[in-house]
Amino acid sequence: MQQNGDGSASDDDIAAIYRQLRKGLGHERVNDGNVFALIELAALNGHRQLETELREWQAPCSDGSEGVPSTIAPTRGFNRENAKH
Repeated sequence: MQQNGDGSASDDDIAAIYRQLRKGLGHERVNDGNVFALIELAALNGHRQLETELREWQAPCSDGSEGVPSTIAPTRGFNRENAKH
């Protein structure tokens, strides 16, 4: 994949990835460097489902096990208050 001087993918690469995604292919080619351009392209073309999938892909989610802090608020325990003891 060609990259511009700033490390981002070229417009041709973005368009090629987008065409693949429209066919249900190429998900492995989505990365942090191109996901926002792909989201923008999907929004401009009115492909809401693809736009939503890409937004979900880029959303930070972690359980904290990989050194990345979790974005999920801690809970007091599943059904703790309502469980019969």
